[in-house]
Amino acid sequence: MDTPSTIRHRMNATGIGFAGIAGAWWLPAVESFALPAQVANDLEQIAYAIFCLFDTVTTHYGTSTGAAWGLTALLENKVPDAIPRLTGEGRVLAVRPDFQLVRLTGAPARYQLVATELEICPSAHGFAHAMQVGYGLGTDLVEQFAQLLAGRELIFVGTNQWSEFLFEQLAFCRALAEIGAHGRVLYDLPVATIAEQVRNGERWQPPIFGIRSKPAGWQDDVWARIQQADLQHFLWPNDTVWPAAVDDAVVFRFGYFDCFTKEKLAHFAQWQARGATLLNPAHFILDSKVIMAALQLPGVRRHLADLEHTALSVLDACIPETILLTVDQADQLVYEQADWVLKFAGYDSGHQAWGGRSLQIGAQQSAQAWQQILARYLALPWPIVAQRAVPSAKVDLAYLDIEDNVHWLQGGTTRLRTFMLRPDRITRPATTVLVGGSHITVSGGTMQVSESTDAVQAPVHFM
Repeated sequence: MDTPSTIRHRMNATGIGFAGIAGAWWLPAVESFALPAQVANDLEQIAYAIFCLFDTVTTHYGTSTGAAWGLTALLENKVPDAIPRLTGEGRVLAVRPDFQLVRLTGAPARYQLVATELEICPSAHGFAHAMQVGYGLGTDLVEQFAQLLAGRELIFVGTNQWSEFLFEQLAFCRALAEIGAHGRVLYDLPVATIAEQVRNGERWQPPIFGIRSKPAGWQDDVWARIQQADLQHFLWPNDTVWPAAVDDAVVFRFGYFDCFTKEKLAHFAQWQARGATLLNPAHFILDSKVIMAALQLPGVRRHLADLEHTALSVLDACIPETILLTVDQADQLVYEQADWVLKFAGYDSGHQAWGGRSLQIGAQQSAQAWQQILARYLALPWPIVAQRAVPSAKVDLAYLDIEDNVHWLQGGTTRLRTFMLRPDRITRPATTVLVGGSHITVSGGTMQVSESTDAVQAPVHFM
């Protein structure tokens, strides 16, 4: 087994970081996390089925068929007027679900995967790759991206509101370069401006996502860190103005519709019209968790069954019942309080729809508090979804503190995150889906699991 210092050194040498923390900013597990080989097979089937769901929703939204199914009304419910109703063309080519691991009855070593999120604008490409490098695993994620790119350039096009992830994206571009592929990073503010704001204490100031307070070694000199890690080659040059075209590049939109100005959002469609491919099309409905509720619509279900019957059964098994919160649903949610959780579906303009920040768990509330939460969420001017609660598997996991001493997290709650891709060009041999970069996040004492300085993370290897 590799020593803790070796694991950490390998991860940090990739150039990753988050906000003012250089290197791994989570608590690294002592070793990679083992899952049965069957889980890898399940992930491929789930990936195919999820892409079928996205295709069904994006194809029929806004059509007469979509209206008859109730799909269009469902996806437009409470979408704020400030959200541009852009409906960019193209298929969803990338998604990163968040899975809860649910132990199968009578088979404690086997798991059912339950996707509580279908993240369309995910982070952690660089983090997932760094974990694979650190623990000596195969680097499937960067290799699969290189396969999808097929000689084209990957461009991370991000919102400054999420610029804390700058270093992990630059590190992923360097990983691509190491195997002969190409990637660059472009934000909606010049990186020089972001760096100046960080240096002046105007940005990346805890408490922020995953970081309650500045740890020892916090670094505010963004440019020095970029140069020390030799990452400057992967920044888009002359980033004060977005280009009119990016040729045939593959573009990853890192930010929701409420993160970008209308002018910036228009660039995605313009680039696409001029030859670029979007991994996550500029289609506003993709930013909403209400897509998961579309699975309950009879018309959508019939279409999926006709399209690919196994896809429907896979989706029913891996996506918990999800419904749009409306006044008509309130009585059921009160009566079945312990069975449901609530979360923002999107468009809230406050970044509360990701990272578990808006999650409300019925089983953890008094009856009075739960009714008050329902009333408050019903009154909000953006969509809310209710989702059947799922019992996540609890695990005991050895991890390293910042001085590489070994500790144990007992009974931690788990999330499996996996990147799913599908090539937009015919490959030889033909490839339907690509699944890689699997890693697990474990938190103690909470169902609100997300990466943070006090969460344990490990890459997954399949036995």
